[in-house]
Amino acid sequence: MTGFSDGASFRAWRVQSALAEVRGALALGLYSRAKRAVARAIALGWRTSSAYRDLAIACAVEGRWDEASRALALGWQFARSAQEAFDLLRVTGWMAFRRGEFRGAVAAWQQALVVRPEWADGWYRIAVACARAGAYRAAEAAFRECGRDGDSFALAAACAYLAGMPRAAARHLRLAARRGVSSPRHARGIGALAVALGERQLAITWARACESDARFAPVALEIRALMSWMDGDASSAACIAKKAVIAGGQGHAPLYLAIATGEQDTGFNEQKDRVSSTMDVQDHRTNGERECDAGGMDHRGLGDDGA
Repeated sequence: MTGFSDGASFRAWRVQSALAEVRGALALGLYSRAKRAVARAIALGWRTSSAYRDLAIACAVEGRWDEASRALALGWQFARSAQEAFDLLRVTGWMAFRRGEFRGAVAAWQQALVVRPEWADGWYRIAVACARAGAYRAAEAAFRECGRDGDSFALAAACAYLAGMPRAAARHLRLAARRGVSSPRHARGIGALAVALGERQLAITWARACESDARFAPVALEIRALMSWMDGDASSAACIAKKAVIAGGQGHAPLYLAIATGEQDTGFNEQKDRVSSTMDVQDHRTNGERECDAGGMDHRGLGDDGA
């Protein structure tokens, strides 16, 4: 074996070692270390779009936006395939979302979907970004594209309600209730929206459905408490809401506190309208933000599978 081949083999080993360190550091949240490791790989000759993509991620998480943008620009110079273009567009959208540039995030992710239409998480990210930008009509349409499960329809209903489209919200709400949801937050949102839209029978039916699932039992009590509150029976509402707190823990306390305040005759009529929207608007906004993070808005959502 010649000295040249020995040196080439050693360099290749160092590159692979640096790349392994990058992946491990990103997974552990050690962004400074990831940045140093990928810079070392690039210095050793590993000038690929994936290397600059990882460098952009590490810089962006540290708030070094100019460095991250330069890294992405260099990544485009070395992009040679549709998959590499898709990865760069996805990271571009992720960076824009982190900076609060939601419309820019939507534009980048829409381009990513053009390159890879089967990207399962794409429509969800677009929907969340639209909602954060206040474009609730666009968010409603994007959530409808996410899938045919109850969760997607529940989120579409929330956005339609916020966009001032009560008929569309009620339609999505019925579909969500028919197909079921996976989380108490979505279950609570369906019940609250049903009450807010005047869909009393749907609210009652949904409360009964929640009672049959141990996960959603506190939600059923919340819905019934809210209905009693809207009917003007503050005493019964407070009693039922207290049971929801006992059954569901701290997550149900705000409703009980609001009802308890109303029971003391401090602005009962004024508070009733506010409480009717507490569970739907605020819960769905919070839910959108949390699921945005949980659904892949951090570096862990930037793997090759696009999840």
